[in-house]
Amino acid sequence: MRLIAVFAALFVFSVGPVLAQEPPDAARTRQLELAGRYLELTQGADTAKLIREQIEEGYGDAELPADQRAWLTDQMTSMFEEALSAAIVEIRDDVADTFTTAELEAAVAFYDTPMGRSIARKDLEMSAAMQQAMMPHLLTRITSMSEKFCQRFDCTAMGETAAKSRS
Repeated sequence: MRLIAVFAALFVFSVGPVLAQEPPDAARTRQLELAGRYLELTQGADTAKLIREQIEEGYGDAELPADQRAWLTDQMTSMFEEALSAAIVEIRDDVADTFTTAELEAAVAFYDTPMGRSIARKDLEMSAAMQQAMMPHLLTRITSMSEKFCQRFDCTAMGETAAKSRS
């Protein structure tokens, strides 16, 4: 009789935590929802605003009539927003796989605050500034690497192909 009571107690204590766990589908759904929210907070609306500001700034120096600058700004902003939305959908699974539920909950809780949104926006601004600062350095190094490549290998065929593609 005691043996049955021991087994019953073990069963109750071991089944409780198993029953309390979310089914894997619900857990995955939650993880994906959190990943989507994280991406929305860190790459969403503020990113679109920042992109528009950068495009406006870039076209501000162009010698174009105001209506053409406005049209190009609208078209480029729309194009970037569509590409960003598609990229967010594509990367959501990767974000869900990279971060734990607890990490995503903490990140979402943080980025959903005014300070979190401010930091996310500044991070985007700094990333854009870093890319802009890197461009001249990358171009210099790519040019140097291309020269070294052509010194080592025959680039004649590549030059002919490039010339044909421009015609």
